[in-house]
Amino acid sequence: MFKFCVFLVFCVASCYAAPGGTYCGETPDVIYSCLSAPKLVSSEISSKCTGSQYSNECDRLTCVFREAKWLNGASVDKAKLTAYFDQFEKDHAEWAPAIQHVKTVCLANELKAQGVYLNCPAYDIMHCALSSFIKHATPSQWSTAASCTYPRAYATDCPVCPSDCFSAQVPIGSCNACYLQPPTA
Repeated sequence: MFKFCVFLVFCVASCYAAPGGTYCGETPDVIYSCLSAPKLVSSEISSKCTGSQYSNECDRLTCVFREAKWLNGASVDKAKLTAYFDQFEKDHAEWAPAIQHVKTVCLANELKAQGVYLNCPAYDIMHCALSSFIKHATPSQWSTAASCTYPRAYATDCPVCPSDCFSAQVPIGSCNACYLQPPTA
């Protein structure tokens, strides 16, 4: 029985660890404070979209896109959003690799659902953009504090998934491959 328990613990640990030994689960909360990324949306706009009238993150981000005038009816105006990121790149040149990734991956094509919300392009684009900033940050953009060692390793080794993907109600593997290991090749 003891051998079986040890084997089971080993299997579970192997499933959640990346090849480098990093635990891949929910994105660490401190990852944003460890990364010196500028805010993608101004506080003025995001403050208009807070409160109890927004029952979920999809509704709140749709409000943000509406306030920023990035929506054309119910669909995202990708030309306006691309122009916004072009200006963002000029204002934050050190983030050019991440912004280029946003423009080529998040805005060029239709995205698969990035989380648990289906048919929510504002959520999908924003999650894709935040993931791009995490994945394409240069080493100099990370804090060197000891508390940021794990978030840096996580950003290198693990998929960045919305926290909703780890809810007990969401089937494993259905939400942006959150439980799957990153590709090794």
